Amino acid sequence: MKKLYLPLLAWACLAQLFAQSQDTISSINLEEVVVSGNKIVEAKSDIPHKIDVILDKQIRQLNPQTTADALANSGEVFVQKSQQGGGSPVLRGFEANRVLLVVDGVRMNNAIYRAGHLQNSITTDPYMMERIEVLQGAGSVVYGTDAIGGVVSFITRKPSLSSDSTLAVKTNAFFRYASANHGMTGHADLNLGGRRWASLTGITASDFGDLRSGRNDMMDYPNFGDANYYVKRIDGEDRILTNPDPNVQKQSGYQQLDVLQKILFAPSDKQTHTLNFQLSTSSDVPRYDRLQTFSNGQPRFAEWYYGPQERMFLSYEYLNKQQSWWADQIRFTPAMQMIEESRHDRGFNKEERNNLTEDLKIYSGNLDIFKQVKGHEIRYGLEVVHNDLNSTGIAENINTGQRTPIVSRYPDGTFTTAGVFFSHRWELLDKKIIISDGLRFSSARLDVNFDKNFFETELAHVRQTANSQNLHFGVVGNLNGGLRLNVLLSTGFRNPNIDDLGKTFETNGGDLMVANPDLRPEQVFYREAGITQKIGTFGSLQVTAYLSTLTDAIVPRPYQLGGQDSIDFMGQRFRTLANVNIGKARVWGLSANVQYWVTTCLKFKGTITYTEGRDITNDVPLDHIPPLYGRAMLSYEKGKLFADAYALFNAWKKLEDYSPSGEDNLNAATPEGMPAWGTWNLKAGYRFTKHLSLQAGVENLFDLNYRTFASGINAPGRNFVVSVHWN
Repeated sequence: MKKLYLPLLAWACLAQLFAQSQDTISSINLEEVVVSGNKIVEAKSDIPHKIDVILDKQIRQLNPQTTADALANSGEVFVQKSQQGGGSPVLRGFEANRVLLVVDGVRMNNAIYRAGHLQNSITTDPYMMERIEVLQGAGSVVYGTDAIGGVVSFITRKPSLSSDSTLAVKTNAFFRYASANHGMTGHADLNLGGRRWASLTGITASDFGDLRSGRNDMMDYPNFGDANYYVKRIDGEDRILTNPDPNVQKQSGYQQLDVLQKILFAPSDKQTHTLNFQLSTSSDVPRYDRLQTFSNGQPRFAEWYYGPQERMFLSYEYLNKQQSWWADQIRFTPAMQMIEESRHDRGFNKEERNNLTEDLKIYSGNLDIFKQVKGHEIRYGLEVVHNDLNSTGIAENINTGQRTPIVSRYPDGTFTTAGVFFSHRWELLDKKIIISDGLRFSSARLDVNFDKNFFETELAHVRQTANSQNLHFGVVGNLNGGLRLNVLLSTGFRNPNIDDLGKTFETNGGDLMVANPDLRPEQVFYREAGITQKIGTFGSLQVTAYLSTLTDAIVPRPYQLGGQDSIDFMGQRFRTLANVNIGKARVWGLSANVQYWVTTCLKFKGTITYTEGRDITNDVPLDHIPPLYGRAMLSYEKGKLFADAYALFNAWKKLEDYSPSGEDNLNAATPEGMPAWGTWNLKAGYRFTKHLSLQAGVENLFDLNYRTFASGINAPGRNFVVSVHWN
């Protein structure tokens, strides 16, 4: 607990320091000029939503392992990890398929995004980011389904044109090494720019070894999360081996490759055409938490890993800024994504390995139009997304090679969503008052076909349709004395996807999940109120309160199929469960952000977030609710040098605050819950020449052994990170 108090104490001490130093510097521009949280470039202060922005410069200085680590180290987003190769962001107490991920204006969420924990954020390259924007709270009017907790928008870099007739060539390259996992990352990118054509190529390759946790245990929980044993197959047998260093989390390493290629053509200053290709792939990624599960004194699994997680992305963006009576800007973005995911597990001393593979093709089109008319800003557009899923299941005998079909994780099927939206903003009294409103109509259709070799006739085919209407209304008041007030009322929704309706599996309780064709979309009513006060001309303080009410929440319950409460499946009789709409939940909380320039070179920035959630239907804690968390940072930058010192912290998550649903992974915590923790971190960089710079830092300075809430793997111990940059 003492380590948690240190970061919190830093807030109070530094606040007093800042109060005494207002006369040391002149006015600092605190306004973030633009943000595209509403799919259009606009001033952040005009938007009633709370939006957090992580710029490329911040990402480079954080020097993260993955994009998920960039989000977590910003202090603005809580991130859960089941294994080293993962990272599931939590926004406003919602996670996984209740948070929308977007890359370059195209939704990443698809037909098999699940309700538990998702690791897809790591399939974007942090070192090709221009910025990451986090829209907190329901954003379904503009973004559609899944934006219940908010939107994480990954915006990659754009090709740069030449300012004259000569070819402009820009190169960047770096090598990064991290000691906690002997991780190595190499990156290179090349921009070729002419007057009308430009090309941007980027590649990042990483090799992360087994992750070492901290050696300084929390006093009440010595050896928490230690990996004392691991399984290795020797001479045709599974052997339990003693780990010579329990702090090294054996079988947690993996490799990853990310490629980006963009081609830009600008026939005029008003039009651009952009082709955008992205590829992300990995090695097998061990599911570390499952490999550390024991039953009757033996490991449950000899193998449990995700196969290579492959994401191929191709989009074309047409942008036209030629003004007409109906549009000042038109953006049209058709896209195609090809996703392959697989799960592979084999029980300890078992011969058969289960292989479940999902191949998903996603075709989408987005049209976004902007028009400004005498103090009114109008945005309207449409989105269509079609998912085509093929799912297979194979059991393979590792000794004989014999392959036998087994039930797949999902049925084959399609999932199509479509929506049209209209939003409007009205600026009054020279932008003293800004009113925002919007409306969206959405529909969805799902068709799945179950394998008749494994299911009764009534389960052979399921079709479902759903419609949703959503709105938002917000007011921003820019008052005298640097005071800004914002109020937002917004609704959001999430259409049930193939994972909700079609995933068939045996639960831990021995029941069988089956399909419910009568599922309806989840709905949320979101309220937000915020106050931002400039502190002289040197800083600002923002406090935001929020409340979400979730209705028609999708939860598993006992279910009758064809009038029967049980079914024969693969030679056994199972009681049937299905996802149903009976849940109601409430999530509320507070967040605070402060930034203050102590001098022209020294800045303090802090963020803290508190969230509570309750399942009203069952009067139990809601799952996915993180404990209080945040960051406090001092940042120095002058000339060729920058240096950051920051603390990351989490409060306790007590046992009584865990959800009984199992999604919070209580089995991966202590008997009392997840202990509080705080880490101190140092980063610095120096540019030696115009082209050469060096960065170095140490994370988790005091080598604390800890684990973040709901995670299945311990966080890195003391981690020395060094990188060399050339541009």
